[in-house]
Amino acid sequence: MKKLILPLILLIGMTSNAVLAQVEATMKEEMRAMSEGNFNCVVMSFPATSADKVGDIWEKFIKDYKGKTKYDRRVKEYFTDNATIKGMSDNTVDVYAKVEERGEAGSEIAVWYNLGVSYLAKKDFPAQFDVAQQMLDKFTKKLSADLLEELLKEEEKTLKGMQGDLKDLVKDEEKRKKDIEDYKETIQKMEENIKSAEEDIKVKLEEQGGKKKEIDDQTKKIDELKQKINTMK
Repeated sequence: MKKLILPLILLIGMTSNAVLAQVEATMKEEMRAMSEGNFNCVVMSFPATSADKVGDIWEKFIKDYKGKTKYDRRVKEYFTDNATIKGMSDNTVDVYAKVEERGEAGSEIAVWYNLGVSYLAKKDFPAQFDVAQQMLDKFTKKLSADLLEELLKEEEKTLKGMQGDLKDLVKDEEKRKKDIEDYKETIQKMEENIKSAEEDIKVKLEEQGGKKKEIDDQTKKIDELKQKINTMK
């Protein structure tokens, strides 16, 4: 069994923060069943990676080998007809692949190489098997790059959200500053109004004093008139 180091995305706890970690992906040779029978294949296991993601990237990756790829939903198998794989064969190669979920273990892909006379096996075709391993190493890197791009997009989205939050906070700060200036102007006006009212009160008090004197004088006149009228009766 060959082990490869593949950077994958792991979510820590229940938060939305993602961190990049180094986890081990494994490559091994097995005899497995597929649509054409039971044949030797190369199996890659990918922890913390969904089968949908692996299948999607495989479909894009295998296009580089010039064959025609179809996905058979009935047997859940990718078939690439007449792929050109340098170093594996002077002729074209038919490539079969199955991607499956493995629960908490992540997912895996099994790849069969039909060389025409037989299926690829390390004991029979060691040099060609090395080519297959190199090919799947490239696939691993492409999968890693795609996962990292997804993480980058998420982090950029998070950054954009943070920048938007900061912009809103700056707007709030400017608004509150404007509010403070308005409050200060209002306070200044109120203080001026209070001062004006106090001066008005002072004037009114003086006017009240004069008016009271007028009332007292008038009352005194009335009393004197009443006394005169009483003396004449």
